[in-house]
Amino acid sequence: MTVDQGVDLGLLGQRPTPDQRGNGGVLENTIATIRSLTLRDVLQAVLYALTPEILQRSKNHSHRRNETTAYLDGLRGVAALVVCMHHITIYAHKGLELCYGHPIFFGEWNNKFAVLPFVRNIFTGGHYSVMLFFIISGYVVPRRLITYLHAGRNADFIEAVNSAMFRRPGRLFFPCMGVTLTLAILWHVTPLTYAFRELESNIFTELWAWIIDNGSFVYFFRTGMLFSTYNFTTWTIPVEMRGSMFMFCWLFAFHQCTTRVRILATAMLIFSLEYLTDGGIYAAFFAGMLTAELDMLAESDHQVSLPWDGIASWWRRNRAIRQVILHAFLVAGLFLGGQPSEDGHTVPELMDQCFGWSHLQHMIPAQYKKKDIAFRWFWLFWAAWMTMIAVKEIRWLRRLFETNIAQYLGRHSFALYLVHAQVIGSFTIRLYYLTGFKSPADFDSVKYHEHLYKGLINKPWWPLPEGGPYGLEPNFLFCVVLSLMVMFYFAEIVTKLYDAPGNRLSNWLYKKVRSMK
Repeated sequence: MTVDQGVDLGLLGQRPTPDQRGNGGVLENTIATIRSLTLRDVLQAVLYALTPEILQRSKNHSHRRNETTAYLDGLRGVAALVVCMHHITIYAHKGLELCYGHPIFFGEWNNKFAVLPFVRNIFTGGHYSVMLFFIISGYVVPRRLITYLHAGRNADFIEAVNSAMFRRPGRLFFPCMGVTLTLAILWHVTPLTYAFRELESNIFTELWAWIIDNGSFVYFFRTGMLFSTYNFTTWTIPVEMRGSMFMFCWLFAFHQCTTRVRILATAMLIFSLEYLTDGGIYAAFFAGMLTAELDMLAESDHQVSLPWDGIASWWRRNRAIRQVILHAFLVAGLFLGGQPSEDGHTVPELMDQCFGWSHLQHMIPAQYKKKDIAFRWFWLFWAAWMTMIAVKEIRWLRRLFETNIAQYLGRHSFALYLVHAQVIGSFTIRLYYLTGFKSPADFDSVKYHEHLYKGLINKPWWPLPEGGPYGLEPNFLFCVVLSLMVMFYFAEIVTKLYDAPGNRLSNWLYKKVRSMK
């Protein structure tokens, strides 16, 4: 069965905007739209939301991408997939976040194939991927603002900053709230059980708990645990919010300065965040923004004198040497992205016996070592920046991230990030028990799934053998493939129900508030 995306799909379709429908108020037009809906509209909308992309006839989404930054969409999508693999893998394997050759138990060493440098990024590259998210956001989010600054259109810049600061919270938080609200309701109206959070006594207390939780979640100034307790991986969303607002305020503060002054000030800010504080995460946003502005200057007639103009001129002239250096950036970025970083260990415990890292650890500024996990962000900043530059400049690599598969992942990267933990907690964990990867000795979820233990592999017809290379066991790969298929399907649904509509809702709210008297 297929769905033609060209038909009117009611609530989820591309109906005319309120401005296109007439001169009535927004509320009146919205009410009129709701009243005009028929049962057919609703059924088509539901069918559209539940139908996988592969069964939909129209492929118009492939023509709506921004060709200038399409490769970054692909890179972000692959990074989201790596985050999924990270959480799928470490939940069933111990020690993979430690480096190759690290001692695990008495007489046992971490010498598995899956923990080799570069290979480990597939299985435990989640933190590396998160840093890529931040640096990509820095490159993409402020581009329109920088365009106005280069053109000297200060009035348009101020309007754009106003719009961006208003709409950004909704763009980030609305999809998260939609996903967690859906989960909170489903837990009470379906027999679904979830291993990570205790349910409230009834749906009404659950909804109140959800409201309280989201009140804390959207307060992005708070310290400590930043995630929603309904979705532990959402800690990056408040960080994205902070980084975005930081960039908007920074650009506004310097919007009356010259381009040269702003660029030099941004470079100094990056140095300060990366080396004088433990702010490598926020340095990533500004590194992305600085890279974007330099690229935009190189493509325009806007002439700016900078201290590194001589190096830039040499860089442009020596194409062969440039490609060698860029490939070295790629290798270095991939190596640094595999930094060992298992929680509960000090930096020396993690890195003293690791190839390369036994020396690199001494270059981490002291302020990063004062907190349990902050140390990881110093080298991951450089890993993400070098990787993004390499992908941007190496033609074959850039084309790889512009392929249909990478673009598919990019379209659904946000939704994939939002749903993967829930799929692991409600579906993958059951597969682990059924295939023997989780056992009743794993007390975190025994009360939910003990009855499933080895329910598949004990069947006489089960074809896959137990055991295998650590991280590549046949039964584990079976769990991975099924889990990813489910994640992709639900990510498509979340994109249709919450991600794209959340963006439109933010735009609508901005226009609505501006029109208020």
